[in-house]
Amino acid sequence: MRILFIIRKPPFGWIHIVEALRLAAAGGSLAIPVTLLFIDDGVYCPMKNQFPKAIGYSAIDRFLRMLQNFESKLYVVGESMEERGLTMEDLNPALNVESVTLKDVAKIIAQNDIAMTF
Repeated sequence: MRILFIIRKPPFGWIHIVEALRLAAAGGSLAIPVTLLFIDDGVYCPMKNQFPKAIGYSAIDRFLRMLQNFESKLYVVGESMEERGLTMEDLNPALNVESVTLKDVAKIIAQNDIAMTF
């Protein structure tokens, strides 16, 4: 069973993102293949230099780094990045996030058995 987490919301202001990443990390720890796809405002999640404690939120980078230990795949939609004026240099390089196009999204969804959107 392969699980895809589609992250559409920004990292802060929503408990959904922290909970989605916790769930993804739990799946990875159980040897379930996990893929994360960051699209729309979700592209802000893998950015570098985030300081959530300063605004009273949980750090999400620890869950993202944990997923690297489980060989999870992390993708960001390039068009969403461009719309927000972001580049790959804005992302945390330790996360090994791969840029994909909107056309690739359908293929990524098809490669997974379950897709959940947050």
